[in-house]
Formats: sequence, structure tokens, C-alpha cells
Amino acid sequence: MCGINGFNFSSENYIKLMNNEIKHRGPDDRGFFLDNEQKVSLGHVRLSILDLTEKGHQPMFYSKETASCNENFENELIQKCNVAICYNGEIYNYQELKDELIQKGYNFNTNSDTEVLLASYLEWGLECVNKFNGMWAFCIYDKEKNILFLSRDRLGVKPVYYYFDENYFIFSSELKGILKHDYLNLRSLKNINKDAIDLYFSLGYIPSPYSIYNNVYKIESASNLVFDIHKKEINIQKYWELPDYSPNNDKKKLLEVGKKLLEDSVKLRMRSDVPVGAFLSGGIDSSTVVGIMKNFTNLEKLHTFSIGFEGDYDETPYINMVKDDFKTIHHHEYFKENDFENIVDIFSEIYDEPFGDYSGFPTYFLSNMAKKTVIVSLSGDGGDEVFGGYNMHLAAKRLEIIRKLPKILRRIGSKIPVKENLNGFFNIYSLKKAFEVSLSDPELFFINSFSDNRLITEKYYGWTMEKLKYSLKKGGNDLVEGFRIYDLLYNTLSDNFLVKVDRASMRNSLEVRSPFLDYRFAEFAQKIPSKWKVDLFNTKKLMKELVKGVLPLKIITRKKQGFTPPIEKWILDKKYEKDFEKGLLILKDINPDIHDYYIEKVMNRNDKLSTHAKIRLFIFSKWWEKWMEY
Repeated sequence: MCGINGFNFSSENYIKLMNNEIKHRGPDDRGFFLDNEQKVSLGHVRLSILDLTEKGHQPMFYSKETASCNENFENELIQKCNVAICYNGEIYNYQELKDELIQKGYNFNTNSDTEVLLASYLEWGLECVNKFNGMWAFCIYDKEKNILFLSRDRLGVKPVYYYFDENYFIFSSELKGILKHDYLNLRSLKNINKDAIDLYFSLGYIPSPYSIYNNVYKIESASNLVFDIHKKEINIQKYWELPDYSPNNDKKKLLEVGKKLLEDSVKLRMRSDVPVGAFLSGGIDSSTVVGIMKNFTNLEKLHTFSIGFEGDYDETPYINMVKDDFKTIHHHEYFKENDFENIVDIFSEIYDEPFGDYSGFPTYFLSNMAKKTVIVSLSGDGGDEVFGGYNMHLAAKRLEIIRKLPKILRRIGSKIPVKENLNGFFNIYSLKKAFEVSLSDPELFFINSFSDNRLITEKYYGWTMEKLKYSLKKGGNDLVEGFRIYDLLYNTLSDNFLVKVDRASMRNSLEVRSPFLDYRFAEFAQKIPSKWKVDLFNTKKLMKELVKGVLPLKIITRKKQGFTPPIEKWILDKKYEKDFEKGLLILKDINPDIHDYYIEKVMNRNDKLSTHAKIRLFIFSKWWEKWMEY
């Protein structure tokens, strides 16, 4: 796990500045390469996971005949190498690919997946990414073709930003790397991306390909980008698409395939030359991962990590139940208000564009705790998106049933006189809304459900409609599948939860691996019938059958609880009033419509939706204070 940087001109100064800015992603080593003739600079910071020797140094150079070489050894061979790479991620199936490539005549000098990645590119070209099972963001410099080839993994676990105008192409693992090019003057009001502002305040994050700045973009998940160095042209193509929903009603077969996939995905993610631990929340996903790990390691030597929250938010009793059952070496700490206050001023440094998911605070705390013992930690991220674990998936199931009622009954139901209560999703108010939205197109569900209170900007409306239409199509127009796919590909993972985990963990130089984010799980989920994901009252039905015998029954049947400490009341404390005032003043300058929405429908309310909106404003204000010259 590492950090990457580069651009289409030669400058030792700027590549070193970029490397230094993201050194937290790779504290073990750093390197750079300048091609003064072709005008290319590549930079890399390394967190050593596989092949801990200097042979794993990057940028790495490779040719089929000489294998890999780099600036730390065999320097005279570099001129013979066809390609060079800076790479962030893990190709978990690198050993199998290495065996295949050896049969094709390739040579290898290291035990790293980086060298296998380079050889794969020489053998299969841009299509090499279809051979990979892993998480990645990399740039390959092909000297013969005069191109920079960048790629991001299928589900977007690893990030890569790039700046592009008619002169400059600059990329980095984090936005702060690009900001070191101060001559671009990005940190000015005129370079704020207005569409990104709309999307942030509507979604709570900024989705790909947008970024907070004009001319800066994120490569979307499952995408390859090729930059022609001479022509200064970009070509972007999707290399993977989720298969269409095609349910298999043979439950016995699905359980058999699911168990094998679960074991293999965990086993692959335990490949490491450094200590591997696991996050353990007491929920079904992370507990399942630890339960499968016992097949490949001695749990009595396995370190697991969790945090608790005081009051109603605490999962400690469930965590204790699991850790006592598995008998791991468990580390548990409580996340308290003073811990939040210690992090609040660096939150915007960690998340260098506005990011409104406040569970990023405890995620940072947990990562910091884990890094004291291990360098790699497995997690349960992705289980809800694969197996159908959110309340919204239950809501979709209920809406699907309502939509089958005669239209006249749905119209009557939509006229139920009730008092609004936005603090309860499944109360009579929500039932009334379900009748209302059942009269419209299914992709309007999210928008219509909260149309009177959620911020619906024009950009958000268009983005949501586009993504939901695609997701519903991929789900065979099944509402449960459509909304689950929307979460899997867009709403919760790639630029949301995965950003949270990547930045929080990498700030602490910790690699997090998630077995449920194996792309094979995403494809497997398309074969599970909706009825075995959720019914009217239960989620993750097939998964719960799949893990019987792996977990204690009380964990399998417990009610879902999110990773959310009482940060809401901490942020809304009077001590932060000036941050809200500052945020409103900024909004008045850059987007008067959003400012007016906050004045009229947020600041004088105290329900859940307005609280979430206030937190987005608070985080935006803190971000502006850190990054903008205003």
C-alpha cells in the first residue's frame, strides 16, 4: 500500500514536494524518476507489505528479458526496460498470475505484486486489469508508446486524482499532492467547482469524476485512463461492468458457492510479509471475516481491534461476545468526546476535499489504535451492499409490494392525514410517502421520499436519476436489486465509505483489506434472488444462513447498528457556533440558493435530516479554513 504521484513534465522539485505531501501513505521508502527527454516525472512513497527488501522500491522498471530493476539496484539495466510504474494497492492473486507469466517466458527478480503487474501489462496490454483480483490505483509509463496508463480498481477502493488542461496532466493518490503545484492557483474562489458544491451538500460527499476544484477529477472506479504524452490527449474507458441481475433459485448451490468464495477471498487477503489483524465491530460482517480467518491462522495469535461508545451507541457487549468466542488477542478502547476534539482540527487535513461522513472520526481513531500492533487489517466493508443489509433495501421491498396494489388504493393511501416525523423511517409518515412515491417512476424514490426537506439541487437530481436508472436496469427493474446496486456502485461505497476508510487508515500508514469487496462477490450478488436478500422485516437472509456455524447465533440474529458515536451532539455544541456562522457566510458567496435552504429549512430544525445537514456545513467550514485562500 502506497501513494503515487506524477506529471507530464520534468521537475525534481515538484515530484519531491508531492511525495512529501502524501508521505503518510508510504513511510518506509520513497523514490522518483525523471525522463527529461519525454518530459515525464513519476513519484512514489512506499508502505512495505510484500517483499520488504529494496527490490520492491518504486518507481519500478521492467522488461521481459531482464525482469525488474530500479534506482536502488542494477541501475545500468534501467535503459533496457520498456515500462515503469508507480503503484498503490494489492493484486491478491499475484502468485497465480506470476506462475502463468513464467510459463510465457517472463522473468522475475522480486517477490512483489508490482513486478507481476508490470509483466501482466507487457503480456496483455490495457486488458491486464481484467486479470487482477485486488485493489489498485497505478500509473504505468510506456516509453515506446509514449503514454501514461492509469487505472482504478473495479469498486474504487483505491483513489487517484488528476488535473488536466491543455498543458498540464498531473496525478496523485490524494488531492493535496496536486495542490503542491501552487502555480495552478486552485485554492481560489474562482476555481471552486459549483457542481461539486451542489453534490456535496446533497450527498455528503463528492462523487467521481468530480472534485471540489475545477479541472481536477477523480478517475471513476473500474476505469482506465490513457494520456498521450505527445498529443496531450486523454482517453477514458470502463474495463468492467456489473453483470445483469440473473437470479439462481438453487439455494443449496448458492450457499456452496458463497462459502467457497468467502474462504478464498479471506485467504487471498491474508497474503502478506507483515503482521495481519482485523477490525471487529460485533456486527455480522466483521465477525464473519474473523470467523473465516481461523481457517488460515491461529486465532489465539490474531490481533483484533474495536472501539466502543458510551450510551446507546455502544456495541461493546456484542464485541465481547465475539472476541470471547474466537479468543483472539483483542484490543478495545472507548471513543470519547475528548478524542473527537483531538481529531476535529486535523479532519480536514485527512479529508482534503469536503467529506461529510462523521464516522470518519472514529475510523481514524480505530486505525491509529490498530497501527500500533499491525500494518494490515481486514474489515467487513461491503457486506451490506452485497447481501442487502440496509434499511433502504427493506423500504424498497415494502415499496415493491405497495406498487402491486391497484392504483386507486395507492392514491387513497397517499392522502393519509399524518404529522411529519423525520426521525422515524418506518412510521406512518413513511408509509404515506411510500404510497406517494409508488405513483411515480421508481428512480424518483429517493428524491420524492424527502422532497420537502432534503436539499435537491439540479445537479443532484440529474446525477441521482442517471445512477438509479442504470442501477434499476442492472437489477432487472427489481426495486430491491436496483437500490442495492445503487449503493454498491455509487451511493455508499466508492467515493463515500471507501474514501472514509482509505484516508483514515492511510493517514496512520495502515492497510485495510475487505474480503467482501472482492469483485467476485459483486458478481455473485447478481445471482442471489431478492427474496433471499431481504423480506419485509429481515435483511441479509442468505448471508445469515451462509455463516451458521461460523458465528454465535446471537450475532447472526442481532439488530443492525451503524458505526456512529454521539458526534452529532458534540458538533452541535455551542463552542462550534462560529464555524457554522462562517460556513453560512461562505455559502452566501458561492451558492446563495444553498445558503437560503440552510437558513429556511435547516438551522431552525432539530430532526435527523437537519442534523446531518448541519454536520455537512460544519465540516465544509472546517475544510475551507484549512485549504482555501479566502
